[in-house]
Amino acid sequence: MRPWSYSRLSCYESCPLQYQYRYVEALPSPRPSSAAASRGSDIHELCEAYLKDELKMYPPEIQKVSSHAMMLKTKKAIPEQRLAVNDKWEPAEWDDKDVYMRGIIDVIYTEDGVVHVQDWKTGQIYDSHKDQLSSYVAIAAAHHPEAKEYRVRAIYIDQGVVSVPVTTTSDRVKPIRLLLDGRIQAAEADTIFPTRSGSACKWCDYSRKFNGPCSF
Repeated sequence: MRPWSYSRLSCYESCPLQYQYRYVEALPSPRPSSAAASRGSDIHELCEAYLKDELKMYPPEIQKVSSHAMMLKTKKAIPEQRLAVNDKWEPAEWDDKDVYMRGIIDVIYTEDGVVHVQDWKTGQIYDSHKDQLSSYVAIAAAHHPEAKEYRVRAIYIDQGVVSVPVTTTSDRVKPIRLLLDGRIQAAEADTIFPTRSGSACKWCDYSRKFNGPCSF
């Protein structure tokens, strides 16, 4: 089941059977790729190119958050940084055999002893985004143990909103990791992978609606 990521863990917690189909059995999704998902990927690539200075001007797709994007560029923020840790929450290479958890951080930079972690978002604002950014803090802290604080924000491109910064001091990183450890241990102990039906079923790649193997 390893390596874990926020998306894998949230998939398991949403529906263990969906997790089994996607990550254990590696079944191809019968659901056609959505226009929204393709658009999100395209915009992420444009944002990455802009921060890498491959685009001199910000892409028009991020007009509503352009001032924030320009600020990130002046900070020399690093886009799409891949970070991984082992099960002792120590830094690891992305493809190490003992990788425990990893994540691709959309934007990261350090200033005055503070590590800033930010995530581009297309679409709607969801409470789960806070949990995702918290998991990134747990990983980023292993690679930046010298930091006094870790500050996270979500950049909502379609709404033109940059979330209020949430700061985690270095002494609060361990509780975040312990909580993630507990969630991962619960998932790794599962040998049944039961279905968890609910409102999310209508969006599931493996649902009956898309001619998938699930009965819901």
